[in-house]
Amino acid sequence: MRNRNFDAELLYFGHAHTTGTALHCHSYFQLEYCINGQLAAYGNGEKLFLNAGDYWLIPPGFMHKFYSGKKALDYISIKFSSPAKAGSELAHDPVGQYYLEKIRAVLDGETGFSAYSSEGKSIIENHLSGFLHRLDRTSSEPPRSEFEVDLQSCICESGAASNINDLAEEFKLSRAEFKYRFLQETGSGKIKEYIDSILLNIAEQHLRYSDTQLNKIAQLLHFSSIYAFSRYFKHHRGITPSEFRRRKKETGN
Repeated sequence: MRNRNFDAELLYFGHAHTTGTALHCHSYFQLEYCINGQLAAYGNGEKLFLNAGDYWLIPPGFMHKFYSGKKALDYISIKFSSPAKAGSELAHDPVGQYYLEKIRAVLDGETGFSAYSSEGKSIIENHLSGFLHRLDRTSSEPPRSEFEVDLQSCICESGAASNINDLAEEFKLSRAEFKYRFLQETGSGKIKEYIDSILLNIAEQHLRYSDTQLNKIAQLLHFSSIYAFSRYFKHHRGITPSEFRRRKKETGN
């Protein structure tokens, strides 16, 4: 992949138990993750089989179809858009499965955050981004570790309430141990800047791609008020959230 942007925007998700489609393609990514049974499909001129733990990333424009089966089947289907450049990938590896199990946990309500909520959607998109990065074999940057994936999830969940002490407690580490682990995993000791980068990215996604009201965004990110959110955003971006949204709509970026 030459494109280093691994951002993902979730379009659809759900469990499925039956299959059977005509040969088709679409303009977005599709990710199938087999939980139980065997998922039979067609792609790249051959018949494919996904068994429990297997995943198949289907890129935009890739012709594929699924076959109806008689046996019990449970799989997760996710559709998302991303500027990342990735080809068809059918595999079963522990790192890819780690990301997908994190996504499954959100979909199945095991995290305390509904997949239909903005927080849940942000967590899923974060894991999809990590999954895409993990597949980028030409990237000069190493894939994010399990520690960093879990850390970003914690920050997504806690929002503006995120702080070193609570994060250290979440990882069952002392403050000093957490700071050392963070340095080892990320190569940086700037934890506050790291938290800010994630919060600002989530805020910008809302402002760019949704019509969510500012007070709702402030609430989702756990700011004390819309005024606190606006001050925070302007401090880091130089303009207010409303001005940021207006400019993006005018330019289409």
